[in-house]
Amino acid sequence: MSTIATARRTQASILCRGAAAALLALAAASVGAASFDCTQASTRVEKLICADAELSRLDSKLGAVYEDARQNTRDPKALLAAQRGWLAQRNRCDDSDCLAERYRQRIAALGGDAGEDSAGDAMGEPRTERTAKAVRITQQGARFEIDVAYPRLGDGAAAAAGERALAELVGTEIDDFREMYRQLLAAGAGHQGPPWQLTIDYDHLYAAPRFWAVGLRSYFYTGGAHGGMQHLPVVLRRDTGARVPVAGLFRSEKDWLPRVADYSYRALAGREPFSADDDWLREGTAPTTENYRKLLPLADGLLVIFEQYQVGPYAIGVHEVIVPYAELDGLLDPALFPGGQP
Repeated sequence: MSTIATARRTQASILCRGAAAALLALAAASVGAASFDCTQASTRVEKLICADAELSRLDSKLGAVYEDARQNTRDPKALLAAQRGWLAQRNRCDDSDCLAERYRQRIAALGGDAGEDSAGDAMGEPRTERTAKAVRITQQGARFEIDVAYPRLGDGAAAAAGERALAELVGTEIDDFREMYRQLLAAGAGHQGPPWQLTIDYDHLYAAPRFWAVGLRSYFYTGGAHGGMQHLPVVLRRDTGARVPVAGLFRSEKDWLPRVADYSYRALAGREPFSADDDWLREGTAPTTENYRKLLPLADGLLVIFEQYQVGPYAIGVHEVIVPYAELDGLLDPALFPGGQP
């Protein structure tokens, strides 16, 4: 479940879905296009698909539609031949716009929906732009707006893998946001009020010797009195580009939660508007994995993020604590923190 869906569940009842990637199970290996292993991408087309969240979505969508057609066809040989012909046509594309159009045409030909139903028409389709520093995904409409950016990490296989991990994360956020809007329109109530908005950007990009730390943050408005804010901290290994889970920052044999929780509680208890006997604060900083899902290692310490409603009412906003690395002595995984420091 995306952070958008999680936050809406916290604030009110929501319509949400779990993002799922459908696999294309083709009868011949030469037709294996959807949900392929991006770490093995070698052709121009494969690299374009892996680097573009919208193309990845369409690729997975085609996988599901093709599999459904394969299960129900009376002429599997003809279906396979047609798919091979489409792949040859797809592989002649030189850019993302051409690929997206090919995918939508093939999905429609197989009886599927590429996301351009009445709800999709109201939303339009996101566009992806890549620069040397960032990837940006945008869609501007009268009632639906997306503006998403995540950083480029540099050259090399590990950087490319890390960027794919970021693309997958923001792609899930976009997909969930779009799906909630489709469900709103499908319910027949129509759009009321200001435009829906999804904005994702980043306020931290730290390149340590053994990892990248990316502080993505998301703002979304889906109706109601106010929008919501969620943070999406991401740690990526610099040798592989693989995403590091929160527990992976620490030695596996160490119980790190009590020390991080104690420091965080004491730091917040000394700030306005908190007090040491604040029950909401005590509950929100208790040493549970749920309370400490948002951690980001930076140059001067471990950033701990407490989201809206976690340690107090909406009005007090988001709160952050930097735990100095000296306070974490003996806890951090030396594979990422040699000598206890980044």
